[in-house]
This record gives sequence, C-alpha cells and structure tokens, in this order.
Amino acid sequence: MLNYQQVQNIINEYGKNIGLSTNDMILRKKPSGFGEPHLEISDDCYHYVVCERGSELTRESFRDVNDFIYRFFDTITFMIAGEYQQQNIVFGEDQRIICFHKQIELMTQLNYGWGRKKEADIAEILQNSPYSVNKITWLNKLLNFFK
Repeated sequence: MLNYQQVQNIINEYGKNIGLSTNDMILRKKPSGFGEPHLEISDDCYHYVVCERGSELTRESFRDVNDFIYRFFDTITFMIAGEYQQQNIVFGEDQRIICFHKQIELMTQLNYGWGRKKEADIAEILQNSPYSVNKITWLNKLLNFFK
C-alpha cells in the first residue's frame, strides 16, 4: 500500500500531462465539508470519499491505487470538460457532446487506457440517454423565447 504522500505525488505527475499545477490537484486527507473528495487508506484499500456538511455522500473503495487515481481524475477532468463546454457552446447541439469529447481527450492524455475506459463509460451512458440533436425544435424554442 502506498501512503497518502506517494499517492499525491503520482497524481501530481499525471496532472502535468494535462497542464495542471499541484494547486489544481490537491488530494485531501480529511473531509473539507464542501463536497470535495478526500483519500482514506484502510483495510488494504484506497477509499474515495466525498462529504458535505458532515454527511458522507460517496464512498468508493479500490484495492489498486491506479483505480483510485482514475476515479480522482474522472472528477477533475469532468470539471475541466464542463468549463470547456461552457466556453465552446454550439447552439442546436447536445452540450454533452462537447463535454464528453473533451473529457475523453483529457483522460487519454493522462493514460491511453483511461481514455478508452472513459469512452466505454460514456458509451454506456449514451445507451440509456442518447444525444438529442434536433436543431429545428431547438431553434423554434429559441425564437419563441425572444418573442
């Protein structure tokens, strides 16, 4: 088992591949109370835990540190991809297209296998909730909004 600092060092090295500074990738040791993930190491597992206002919202346990790090960067890259999507809106297009493509790109830059895994995760999401692109309906709604 790696200790907290060793995991943080690995995260810092990966983050450089997508231009993040060490301040962008702080792995907390304990809950901040603001919904930020933290790492707990116990029972031969790395626990990805999210707490907010004293309540535990999420706990995922991983025996392999690489699975934990994948989960950590899944969150980070989703936030970056969301910001990218906000800055690159394409009217009439399902905005998830931009966000998902950017997240796959970032995860691939971190680790080729992670990019393929994220692509598979997103394909599963799209099986249940496919992209919706109907420009005419969308444009009509937009025009009605400005009337």
